[in-house]
Amino acid sequence: MIDGIVQAKIYDDNASYYGYPLEKLMENAGKAVAEVLLERYGENKRIAFICGPGNNGGDGLVAARRLQSKAWVVVFMVPAANQVKSELTKKNWDRYQGEKYENIHPQDIKGKFDIIVECLFGTGIKGELKEPYRSIVLRLNSLKGKKVSIDLPTQGYKEDIIISLMTQKHPEAIVVDIGYPQWLKKKIGVGEVKALYKPGSTSHKGENGKVLVVGGSETYHGALLLASKVAGKVVDLVYASSVPENNRLIHKMKFSLSEFIAIPRNQVKETIKDMDSVLIGPGMGDSLENKDFIHKILKANKSKKIILDADALKVIDPKFLNKNCVVTPHKREFKKLFKVKPSSANLKKMSKKYGCVIVLKGKPDYVVSGEEVKVNENGNAGMTKGGTGDVLAGLITALAARNDLFLAARAGVFINGLAADRLFSKSSYYYSAGDLVEEIPVTIKTC
Repeated sequence: MIDGIVQAKIYDDNASYYGYPLEKLMENAGKAVAEVLLERYGENKRIAFICGPGNNGGDGLVAARRLQSKAWVVVFMVPAANQVKSELTKKNWDRYQGEKYENIHPQDIKGKFDIIVECLFGTGIKGELKEPYRSIVLRLNSLKGKKVSIDLPTQGYKEDIIISLMTQKHPEAIVVDIGYPQWLKKKIGVGEVKALYKPGSTSHKGENGKVLVVGGSETYHGALLLASKVAGKVVDLVYASSVPENNRLIHKMKFSLSEFIAIPRNQVKETIKDMDSVLIGPGMGDSLENKDFIHKILKANKSKKIILDADALKVIDPKFLNKNCVVTPHKREFKKLFKVKPSSANLKKMSKKYGCVIVLKGKPDYVVSGEEVKVNENGNAGMTKGGTGDVLAGLITALAARNDLFLAARAGVFINGLAADRLFSKSSYYYSAGDLVEEIPVTIKTC
């Protein structure tokens, strides 16, 4: 599950990507904070706002401006105004015409206050708190008055209440609505990609993901190759299993993938135990033998992240699905799998009934987890070529190795579609699934 801090960052990044004004969101946030303070503590209070260099400080400045007619307000900006990082915060510093001080030190925060609002960093700080902020927090703690934090308290600050903006960032926080539009909440964008796990500089082989791809047949060998190749762009190790007759595929993959490890079908059961995520279905065939094989895998591995694609969707009984499964049907496959039409209501109904994440491929793509429906609108008609679905399935599986399943599915469809759009800008409709595999790493970097 994606926590409130990450989700808020995704919303902010997507608002920027789709051109929605962050200034409007900041204004709404400050207004909401002001309303909570008035409702909780009443009018005519002495209120100090201690503002940091980022957007959290800007939220505080808007709240201070909104309270000027109903309280005695003073603003302390820790850095000098010309050193503020956020352009929106600079703008709101200029707009605030009340009592204000910049470039402050702990001893500069003087006076008796009924309420002290800390808006230094919110969710925007990592690592140890540095000076002068460490000493400023100690100074704030020494003052009398109710202590308030916006979004999340800065390290060491002894708050009485927390006001979180839009999402629940702390279990005891008061969550306020900042008017984020519903149409934008539903969109998938660069925010999902930015939120993905990134390998650490000191990580070792295997720590950044191990996946197993089960698929391919004597007749269809390209699907397994494409899914495995794109997975190898993201994770450390790719294991693949096909039928014994598929020697041509195995030889080709050994040549193409330096990290490829071939697993015979009779070793899949043991291999899965050590995998972070598993893809089943591309080019596999829809035989009764495969149906029985997939059902046994699902029954025995309910805690394993399993992505089901292509031929797997033709044979599985949905009763074997669970919260750790992703299914990736197009409209006809959805109808055959769930025995209902692929409407928005049915997408949510089937996701809730079976607990799975559903990726309904089409124009647009829908990614559904329970009541949450997300929409991806990029991509183009060049993606109708064979193999692009296998690339998507391999990509989602690779991302799922180190990420929440719902996030991996959302990011996967966005990256896949954006990579296709980048290829379209170069070559119109004339690109292949193999071209898509090679474009995906560059696309992730641009996000």
